[in-house]
Amino acid sequence: MKTHLKRWWDGEYVPPQNDPGSSLVFMQGHYEKHWSSKAAHVMAEFWLKYWQWCMGFGLAVIGLIWRH
Repeated sequence: MKTHLKRWWDGEYVPPQNDPGSSLVFMQGHYEKHWSSKAAHVMAEFWLKYWQWCMGFGLAVIGLIWRH
């Protein structure tokens, strides 16, 4: 399960596509992420950047709901 989750998070490796007749050779491929992995990366980056704001906002909303 852990390897499946890691593969989903990192994406699938896409090797470079070299033209057989060209003298230019690409050595590195890239990782293509699934759309859900891209969305999870965006949410994780947002949380890591603004976690204090998110916690304060969440606690304020819970406080407002709790009061009523």
